[in-house]
Amino acid sequence: MTLHTRLPYFVFIALASLGVLVAACSSETNDTAPGPPVADPDETPGVDAPQLRPRANPSEYTGISVEQPISAEAFLDVASRLFGEEAARGRLLQGHELTPGLLLHSVADGQSADQVVLVVEMETSEGTEPPARTLAMVPASLQYGAVFVDAARAALALWQDNPATFGRQPFRLEHRTQSPLGGSLTLWIRSTEAGLRFGASVNTPRTSLLPARVNEPYFQGQPVESLYGLVYFQLTRDQFDFFSTRAYGITAGAAQNFKDFWLLPHNWLRLTVEPRLDESLVDVQFEVVTVDGRRVPLSRAPASLLAGEQFMQNVFRMVDNMLSAEQREPGSSADFAVPFYYDDPDGGGVVEVIAEGRSGVFQIAYAVETPVNTLRDTEFVAYQGAIEVPEDWDAVDPGCAAIGSVDAAQGYFTLIFDASRTVRNRSQVPLRGRVWGSVYRDRDVRITGPIDGAQAVASFFFEDVDIQDRDNLPRFRLDTQLPAGKYQILGFMDILGRADPSDADPSPGDPVFIPIGGYELRCAEQPVTVEFAIVLPEDR
Repeated sequence: MTLHTRLPYFVFIALASLGVLVAACSSETNDTAPGPPVADPDETPGVDAPQLRPRANPSEYTGISVEQPISAEAFLDVASRLFGEEAARGRLLQGHELTPGLLLHSVADGQSADQVVLVVEMETSEGTEPPARTLAMVPASLQYGAVFVDAARAALALWQDNPATFGRQPFRLEHRTQSPLGGSLTLWIRSTEAGLRFGASVNTPRTSLLPARVNEPYFQGQPVESLYGLVYFQLTRDQFDFFSTRAYGITAGAAQNFKDFWLLPHNWLRLTVEPRLDESLVDVQFEVVTVDGRRVPLSRAPASLLAGEQFMQNVFRMVDNMLSAEQREPGSSADFAVPFYYDDPDGGGVVEVIAEGRSGVFQIAYAVETPVNTLRDTEFVAYQGAIEVPEDWDAVDPGCAAIGSVDAAQGYFTLIFDASRTVRNRSQVPLRGRVWGSVYRDRDVRITGPIDGAQAVASFFFEDVDIQDRDNLPRFRLDTQLPAGKYQILGFMDILGRADPSDADPSPGDPVFIPIGGYELRCAEQPVTVEFAIVLPEDR
């Protein structure tokens, strides 16, 4: 009987999802080194700008990003004890659960009274050592912490008056800290149509992959922090045309240029634009207005008239496309985003205007970031787990004589069944039962299973296979003689007694094989260890 188990499709989906997660987690969010080197003008005349070139050496990091609903009151309490007023009084946050097993702490910094240390600790799965691990340990200043809390309090005061408005035209506030030794931590609060969300993205320090420097810091330098804000508001095409021109002070209403402009509905964030037309520039400034009326500078950067005019034309083109498509057929327009980025890293910060269109609705987002603030670093947070590497991991594969056989053009497989650590930890019943399986040529199997039309070259069924004792694993010889070559073995163990002998297939909870790698037959008698890789999940 040939076994076409449905397992490989599940495995394919799982691995594809992993790939998506890895791709999603691979952005350069943990680069804390100074910027790219500047070319020497003496060596390259006329060149005085940073060069685009990648890092020279390999590196790695890992992390976690989570988000949960939260009330305004609860968030302000957390933020205040992290690095706000309560933290300044010594009443620090301890053991806030970002998600089960992931805890956020704020601890006093023995090096400086002006900053605290934010720690993210993870409780590991049962039986893993150490039982709790520090993922990141980064400094944060009470100065920037106070500004973050002020901005959040102002935004949340408006949100509480009209949550629906700030669901449709949301805001997002972030505190970002990066450390060569401690890792990185971004904390945020944002509004959605369903309510407020509090999130955290934590990364371990970026570490070197040079052989002599594994698990050592990749970067040097001081840690830095910054604050980031993002607000959305809706406009018509004509409103955008008028306001963007007015922003440059080149219209008849130049005297009424943006001064303390309210970015409704976000009137806690104020915009001022000062023309510098003789320099073909404008100066763009953002301030936070606190609930008690104080003004807190947030970000400031110049922008050129030429880049601004190109941004306007980019937006007009995309808005006109969207409106034309919606007029022809509602809902047919393509989503678009048009960014306009400008910054002044040395003391100013970052401003980015983002025009977006979605389903016929045009909106503008302002993303602003403060200048980076330099901090005192913490101690290095190394990876705390341990991996046992077998002493014989690089041993040369023994020849046929070493296993009591001879080289041959054809031979027989002897299967030694075992179970992975995953199966042994997950299985709720003894690892004993009937085993069905099939042998395929390696070229006929993909991660999704046998290719269309592939035929098994051998099949097997064993009535009672007991693999509970790893020191006494059973051996089963296949009766089918096969040509020398590489093969894949698919199958499962029916530990729950549910398989139908006339159409055997695994049930959720059964250990199954995964077609990764292969088994080479080159001896007249070829023993191979065939490992049950995973337990088929309940939602299979």
